[in-house]
Amino acid sequence: MDEGLQDRLEKFGLSLYMIRITLAASLSWLAVHSIYGDGYLYFAPLAAILITQSSVKASLEKGFYRLLGIVLGGIVSLVVGQFFDVGALSILLMLLIGIGVATACRINIQAVSQVGVTSVLALTFYHDQYIVWRVAETLIGVLIALIINMIIVPPKGFVKVKSLALKGSLTLSDALTGLAAGGREAAQALAALKSSGELLKKSDRLQKEMHYTVSHYQCRKELGTLSQATSHLLKVHVYVKGIAEEISLLPAHYAASDWMLEVVTATADCIALYGNRTLSDADCGGRSLPESLRRARDVQLAWFSELQGQCPLAAFRDLGAVFSHLNRILEEIERADYAALSTAPQQAKAQPARAIQFIQKGLFHKL
Repeated sequence: MDEGLQDRLEKFGLSLYMIRITLAASLSWLAVHSIYGDGYLYFAPLAAILITQSSVKASLEKGFYRLLGIVLGGIVSLVVGQFFDVGALSILLMLLIGIGVATACRINIQAVSQVGVTSVLALTFYHDQYIVWRVAETLIGVLIALIINMIIVPPKGFVKVKSLALKGSLTLSDALTGLAAGGREAAQALAALKSSGELLKKSDRLQKEMHYTVSHYQCRKELGTLSQATSHLLKVHVYVKGIAEEISLLPAHYAASDWMLEVVTATADCIALYGNRTLSDADCGGRSLPESLRRARDVQLAWFSELQGQCPLAAFRDLGAVFSHLNRILEEIERADYAALSTAPQQAKAQPARAIQFIQKGLFHKL
């Protein structure tokens, strides 16, 4: 669906969710009517309405639990219906057995509630064909709803998840730089760190959901590269969180010193450069990621060596934890960039010396 068209439709209350539900319910009724004619035609559209969610994965889970609950509830009602007429006692026994067994088996609560609903309805409309119709028509409704969810998706979904990952990487870079500023800026850096984690996790979740849609086939190679980059950035986010915790334990004259700002800024620049290179088409001004990584590592090593003879042992131990996390960030970015080269054979062949350099120099280098 075109993005402009969707915006115009939403002005009149025709949201994507509403379009999915109405189409799924209508097509489900039409399919069941074509197969069975008259009968319990409301089960298929009802299932389509109830299981349609914002994502294919969520709809699939809800549809599975609904079918599971219907089957279990139908079995219990058939057993109880053989011996009891409809009444308070039969309903009591049926619910005790059905819901009790489902709960004991640790079945999802959605399926447990469906067991009760199906048991009561099946006992009320008890006859041989009811359960078969109910399961078959519900299955038709679930399948049609899933197909609709796979086809009708938000426009430019890949562009949106990619922009979320890019924004998360740049926010993460800003957060790392702000950690060494101290005072109010340090508090803002912690908020930016939390925001970057949320952006990256949201992008990662939406990327996984895209694999269930038809539209992802158009960009499956780019989606694979994006998923790989986001995974590396999430690991970098963990290291930055570690740096934030370690810096908070340092004395103020170390945490907000000029050399600390220089070290974290050089590392943060590598995060931003990797994000821009991998997740956007923006011009990086001719800056080379290997050169930036080398410079950041040189700055780290230079200050780490100088501080060895200047700091008390306790402070140097805490500083070592900060430098260790900083170095892990550089190694993770190196791995991420090397992995990107590996997934693009033509680019890797054009620059073999660069790939060899990643392996020989920075990848296994430790402070």
